[in-house]
Amino acid sequence: MRLKQLLIMILAVAIFFPLTSPGRDVEVDISACKMILDLFKEMKRGTPKAQIEKQLDAILATRPYKTMFKHYNRDWRPNHLPPDVFKRLVLSLRFPEYYKTSENQRADQMRLNWQKYYDDLERFEQNVSDLHAIDLNKLIREAVQFAQTWLPEEMKVPGFYLVVHPNGGSGAFALPGVQGYDFFQLQRENSGKIHLQYFIDIISHESHHLGLDIPDPGIKNPGHKLAFKFLQFFVGEGTATKFIDNLPGGVVPRIDPKRKPNAEREKVIDQLWQDYTRDHEKIWLRFFLTFEHAFTGEITGEQLNKEFRNYWITGKIGRNYFLGSEIFGAIYHGLGKDACFEAMRDPRKMLPLYNKALEKNTQRLGKCVRVPDSIIAMSLAIGKGNIN
Repeated sequence: MRLKQLLIMILAVAIFFPLTSPGRDVEVDISACKMILDLFKEMKRGTPKAQIEKQLDAILATRPYKTMFKHYNRDWRPNHLPPDVFKRLVLSLRFPEYYKTSENQRADQMRLNWQKYYDDLERFEQNVSDLHAIDLNKLIREAVQFAQTWLPEEMKVPGFYLVVHPNGGSGAFALPGVQGYDFFQLQRENSGKIHLQYFIDIISHESHHLGLDIPDPGIKNPGHKLAFKFLQFFVGEGTATKFIDNLPGGVVPRIDPKRKPNAEREKVIDQLWQDYTRDHEKIWLRFFLTFEHAFTGEITGEQLNKEFRNYWITGKIGRNYFLGSEIFGAIYHGLGKDACFEAMRDPRKMLPLYNKALEKNTQRLGKCVRVPDSIIAMSLAIGKGNIN
């Protein structure tokens, strides 16, 4: 084994460590940041192409990048980012012939961040140093503890593998037992240091996802199963967005007006939330139509996945975040925290509780769209046979 490869492996192990006492067992892995930095240095140094490719292959075979590919290539978007495409994207930073723009939409987006850091190794190296200087034990402990306060008592944030790696696409993501963060997109303060409160907030958001464990009601009817899946789709992001991020709503106020908003997060969503608010009635109508088509069996699972991809999760923050936060924000302001937990446990109760909340607090929720009685009836009938 060559000395350089051995050093890379030693470094990878040295910065992969278990987090002590965060409230749950957590493994933190930031090894990929140093590995990619070393790769960039070799590319800048003029190391032969074959050697660069071999080094990159070894990196992409590590746990951080295997995890990343699982995130991008889920069952509802298979082959969204094939490993070979990603590999060629990275190689194209020095060897442009490896990847052509417009070959893959996700890779096109990611390449902008990769190019920025490839062109500025000094900043890259400083950011790696800053990441090592953070007290990750304390930071993650705070984040998990806050996330737990917005989950039903029986739903516990489990232990997880937390990876920070050069990614360039999703700023953060969660998989079963996993949280992933893009090293390139860690928010920074005006001073240039990593924005710790933003990092805590986003870890809380993803920890909430991991702790949210909605019981399987054992639905047999295919249409009902799709309808339940559709409702469930709005629970995770809706509750994390409204309760953990404390974001403003379209017509539903923040949960805690006294809690200082995260300025960086607000900048990301401000214009988008205004656009969604302007179109909130249209978004609701799309929700009703898709839910009804799922319940009655008029669409297939693949068609529903396509609906998710092409309408609900497009853009920086999808419409499912917005509408889910409206639903759960209304339930909270009308009926309180326990009612929100009831809807988290069983998404079939989400819409009936939402309508009940509107009736309970007309002063605050008077501009909300009311769910039609026919949709409420379908929601309550899921798993119990077709309604007349």
